[in-house]
Amino acid sequence: MGALTLSRRGAILSGGAALLASPAFSLKPPLLRTGLDRLLSDRADLIRGKRIGLLTHAAGIDRTGARGVDRLAALPGVTLARLFSPEHGLTGAAAAGEAVADGRDAATGLPVQSLYGARRHPDLTGLDALVIDLQDVGLRCFTYAATMADCLKACASAGVEALVLDRPNPLGGLRMEGPLPRPELMSHVAALPVPLRHGLTMGELARLANAALPAPARLTVVAMTGWQRRMGTEVFGAGGLPFARPSPNLRSAGALLAYPATVLLEGTNLSEGRGTPAPFELIGAPWIDAAALAKALNREGLDAVRFVPAAFTPDASKYAGQPCQGVRLERTGLGRYAPLHTGLTLLAVLHRLYPRDFAVTGGKPPFLDLLMGESRVRTMLMAGENPAAMAGPWSYACERFRASAQRWLLY
Repeated sequence: MGALTLSRRGAILSGGAALLASPAFSLKPPLLRTGLDRLLSDRADLIRGKRIGLLTHAAGIDRTGARGVDRLAALPGVTLARLFSPEHGLTGAAAAGEAVADGRDAATGLPVQSLYGARRHPDLTGLDALVIDLQDVGLRCFTYAATMADCLKACASAGVEALVLDRPNPLGGLRMEGPLPRPELMSHVAALPVPLRHGLTMGELARLANAALPAPARLTVVAMTGWQRRMGTEVFGAGGLPFARPSPNLRSAGALLAYPATVLLEGTNLSEGRGTPAPFELIGAPWIDAAALAKALNREGLDAVRFVPAAFTPDASKYAGQPCQGVRLERTGLGRYAPLHTGLTLLAVLHRLYPRDFAVTGGKPPFLDLLMGESRVRTMLMAGENPAAMAGPWSYACERFRASAQRWLLY
């Protein structure tokens, strides 16, 4: 897959136009600043004198680790009137899929309106602008982009300005994998017509989603500076940005990299490691032989990853309290990591080794179909097809999408 090649350093996008900063020449890599950092340091004029709402979560922090909620609440000339939260809530403590109730932020006393519960669209009454600051993980099935898209619809309907503060895609912006969702399988885990691993930032997704509206919202994207599409999880820690969990079970950079490969197990009867010290890095079930599974997976010769036998007992979620065997996914740094191909290989090997025990779960449609955005992978998997055949049509679909997505890129 070729690189997405559009570079617009320091862009702030408003109404489709780009306002470009001109950084001084330097031999050092540019300082990586998120949209939040830029808003606070040099673009507060975008919200000064306005009454704003803020959609954010526990990963909505600045370079020092301070909450964006607190920084914006203290900003002179700005009235932060209402908070909104996505899946997992403002504090990031709610479990996956758990309905989150409205509440109040303990530090500021501001009301928090949940957008993952009884409602999906924000109440924008009395607001001049809605600021959106969410850390995505680079996969379509992560629900933050769906919540953002719902908010853009609400802003368009209410005539309220939308400001999206951009953040890095931890999987990078050069590669795409997976199918685009079929219309009949679009849902909150497949809300946008993008590949499963989409290679876009939240700001770029916002531009795409907004342009699809019959009457688009007044959207401004405050772009990052210093981010390049080749960058991945190294932006955290040594890269200058503090790491904060985007969800309760994504606790490290390693988990962010494993997640695209193992999230598909959510649609099966395998534990994806919830309730263990290493969710999404550990996978297994009571009926697995750890050594046999690790040996079979490592024989597949996947680039940049190896599988280590593991034993664990989850204290929550699938198989809580039951001893399980399985594998731990570890990155080797050798070759080019293709997480979705790794995930398909994992499913195929599990089905081959344990045809009587391994099962796809969920209702109609099965959750695996919703995650993938298509049913073809499930039917081919259960028929014993190989991963290359399952992924065959994706390359062409991703190339077509890559060409059409050029107009939305900021970097």
